[in-house]
Parts: sequence; C-alpha cells; structure tokens
Amino acid sequence: MAVAGNTPTASFLIKIGKIQSAGCRLCKIAREARVESTDGLAAETHGHINSAGCEGMATTVTAAHHSIWRHLYDSMHAAQKPKSSSLSHLTKKVR
Repeated sequence: MAVAGNTPTASFLIKIGKIQSAGCRLCKIAREARVESTDGLAAETHGHINSAGCEGMATTVTAAHHSIWRHLYDSMHAAQKPKSSSLSHLTKKVR
C-alpha cells in the first residue's frame, strides 16, 4: 500500500473525501493525552507516522531503531576476527 501511495493516512483520506483534515491523528491523540493544543498538527503521511517526528509513534519508532542498531552492532562484533599483534607476547599475563 505504501509503494502504491494509498496507505490510509489522513493525507490520502482527505484526497478521496473521507475526512476533513490531513492533520496527524496520532499526534492529536498524544497532544490530547498531555492536555495540549491540537492546533498546527503535522500532515499525517506514511513518512510522518514512520518517523520519530510523529508524537504518537516517537517511542515505538525510536525503540525499533535502537533494536535494529543493537542487532547490527552485535552481528558486526560477532563477525570480527581477533587481530594478532606482533607485540601480543608483551601483553600476556605472566604467571
């Protein structure tokens, strides 16, 4: 749906006459929960709701980002080969 451009976001739904505002519904809910003004909401697009810029999705998107980063880091670390040094005999503990 995202590739075809018909994800049911507010920006798409306003184009086909289903709703009256393109403002992000998730940001609106988050602001209402914090008892803040819902004026000036960002347009709800596929890109917006999949970014940390969306007030309603910021925690989830950030958690997903960190999870992927940890997985990549762990994979790269596991794939590294230990480097041998010509001075390794100097760094070994003497018993």
